[in-house]
Amino acid sequence: MNDGLSLDAHAHVEPTRTSEELAQAGAVLAMTLSLVEAAAAVERRESLVAWGVGCHPRMVDAQAEFDRERFEKLAERAPIVGEVGVDVRWSRVPLDLQLRTFRAALAFAARASRPVSIHSFTATRLVLDELRRTPVPVPILHWWTGTAPETREAVAMGCCFSVHSAVARRSTLRTAVPPERILVESDHGWNDPPAAIPCRVEWVEHLLSVQLKCSREDVRKLGWENFARIVRETGIAALLPPGIRAVLPDEACSADGLRLF
Repeated sequence: MNDGLSLDAHAHVEPTRTSEELAQAGAVLAMTLSLVEAAAAVERRESLVAWGVGCHPRMVDAQAEFDRERFEKLAERAPIVGEVGVDVRWSRVPLDLQLRTFRAALAFAARASRPVSIHSFTATRLVLDELRRTPVPVPILHWWTGTAPETREAVAMGCCFSVHSAVARRSTLRTAVPPERILVESDHGWNDPPAAIPCRVEWVEHLLSVQLKCSREDVRKLGWENFARIVRETGIAALLPPGIRAVLPDEACSADGLRLF
């Protein structure tokens, strides 16, 4: 496995960026905030950018206009669902509407075998309750702020954790999350240049190397190994762009594991 290439497990990238700009981003799982954005994103064919289909819990218009049938048609074409979730602090979207959207996304992911990048900031209990209600193959908790007991509960439920610089400093990550459940992310901003992503990933890798007491290179290798396992468990290899698929070991991309919707 080529562990020299950076892997960002959760970033926001404007779908109108040029191919030249996106080529500077490294390997990226790019999360969309609305179905309008997702519709444009899934038409892109960059070698190293895998687009998710999501509806962010803070996006008022996107939540109001969410259509389950349209979401599922878009998500069939994507290797990951995201960003979806719940936000009880900053969102102006009514909670019942957030939950309706989140439940629709989880139901699809459970049926179609997709990993899900989940916004869980300040809503950790709600998110865990929804995952118990609708288990999905690989829940990936983004911006995790849960307590130590909640974190252990999430680990027992099979959750992975995509970690950016703020989360990487939390002691709970070191004491309650096994290394094989960790992915590295930048949470790169939608309007920021894609060329900044590898540097941001490298900084998170450094912070994690301190927590895990290993080298930054080991953290990068760990991220790729953990992502390869997710690909194998969910059977999404055929939906990944060729540049990312080429980095993964053959067993992660075996045709025997394909489970397309």
